[in-house]
Amino acid sequence: MYKICMLSKYPPIQGGESSKAYWLVRGLGSRKNEVHVVTNAMEVENEFREKFEGKDLDYYLPPGVNVHNTDPFVNPHYIPYSNPFTEKLSNIAIEIIQNCNLQLIDTWYLLPYSISGLITKTITGKPLIVRHAGSDISRLFSSPYLNRLFVEVFRQADKIVTYPRYKDFFLNLGIPENKLFYNRYLSVDTKVFNPNHPPLDLTKMTDKYKNGMPIITFLGKFDPTKGLFELLQALEGIDEDFLLILVTGGRGVERLWHRVEESPIANKTMIMEFLPPWRVASLLCSSTCVVCLERDFPIAAHSPILPREVMASGTCLIISKELFMKRHSDKVKEGSTVLVTDPYNKEEFKNMLRWVINNPESAKEIGYRARKVAEETENFEAYLNEIEELYHQILEIHS
Repeated sequence: MYKICMLSKYPPIQGGESSKAYWLVRGLGSRKNEVHVVTNAMEVENEFREKFEGKDLDYYLPPGVNVHNTDPFVNPHYIPYSNPFTEKLSNIAIEIIQNCNLQLIDTWYLLPYSISGLITKTITGKPLIVRHAGSDISRLFSSPYLNRLFVEVFRQADKIVTYPRYKDFFLNLGIPENKLFYNRYLSVDTKVFNPNHPPLDLTKMTDKYKNGMPIITFLGKFDPTKGLFELLQALEGIDEDFLLILVTGGRGVERLWHRVEESPIANKTMIMEFLPPWRVASLLCSSTCVVCLERDFPIAAHSPILPREVMASGTCLIISKELFMKRHSDKVKEGSTVLVTDPYNKEEFKNMLRWVINNPESAKEIGYRARKVAEETENFEAYLNEIEELYHQILEIHS
C-alpha cells in the first residue's frame, strides 16, 4: 500500500486531464492505496465547472481517496492582488504529508501543481513526480516568464511522467533519460466504460427527445477548431428526426449558443452543462454516435482520451482525420471500428451523419466492433500496475 499526495486538477474542473486524474486516483484507491488529492478545483471558473448533483458526492470521494480543496472564501488581500493558488496548495500539501505521514508527491500539470509540488518537496523532503500535459510543453513552456522555472522543476523532480515523443525535448534540456518514465499504459477502464452502462433517461430531461430517436452527441470545451460550427451546418441539411446533444462551455461559447438559437435545428438541439467523469459513460451509452472533430488544433500533440472512452462504451464514433492519425492502435480501422470524416468537406460530413441517423443498427455494429478493439487494447489494471511500479521504484531509491 502506498500513501500518496496528489497535487492535480480534479472534478468539478472539466477536461480530459482532470478526468484522467480522477480515474487514476479512483483506481489506486480501489487497490487499498491511500490517496490525498490536493486541488483548487472548487475555485474553478463557472464556465469550466462540471455540474454536481446530490448523488455525485458518493463518486466524488471514491474509497481510499481523500480530497483537500483550497478555500475560495479565505484569500488574503495584498497589493497587487492575485489568488495565491501555488502557496495555498503547498500549504495544504505540507500539512497533509506531515499529519498523515505520506510517502511521495505526485503532481499533474506544471502550473500550479508541479510548482507547488517542488515547494512541498523542498520543505518535506518527500520525492516528487511531475506529470505534464501537451499544453505545458507547447504553450506554457514557450513563455520566457515561465520556462526557466519549468526547467528547474524538471531537473529537481525525481521522476517525470511523459511520453516517448517527448524524449528529445527532455534530453535537449539536459534531463537524463533515467529520470523519464514513459506513460505507455495509460488506459480507459472498460469496466466503467462499457455498453451495459445504464443510459440517461432523456425523456425526463427534455421534451425534444422521443424514444428511439437517433442521438448525435458532442462533449468538450468550446473551441472553433473542434468542428462545432461544421457539425451544426451539416445537420441543418438533414430533414430526418434526431436529437443533437451539446455538452460544452467555456470562453466564447456564447457565439455557439447564438448560432444554435438562429439555427433551423434549434428545436432538435439539447444543451447540457459539463458532466462529471462518472456520468459521462451514461451519456455515451445513450448516444447513437459521438463526434470528435478536432481540426487544425493549436496543440499538435493533443490526443484526447474521449474517443477511446466512446469506443469502450460500444458507441459509434465519428472522428476527424486529424484525430484518426493520432489513434492509439492500428486496430482502429476507418469504416470498420470508427467513421472518419473531414469536417471541412461539408457534403461528405453531412452524408455520414445522415447515414448514421437512418441506419442506427449499422452504427451500433460499428460501436460493437469498436468495443472489441477496446477489450483488446485497453488494460486499466496494467496501467495501475505501472503506476504502482513507479511508486515502488522511487521509494526504493529513497528508502
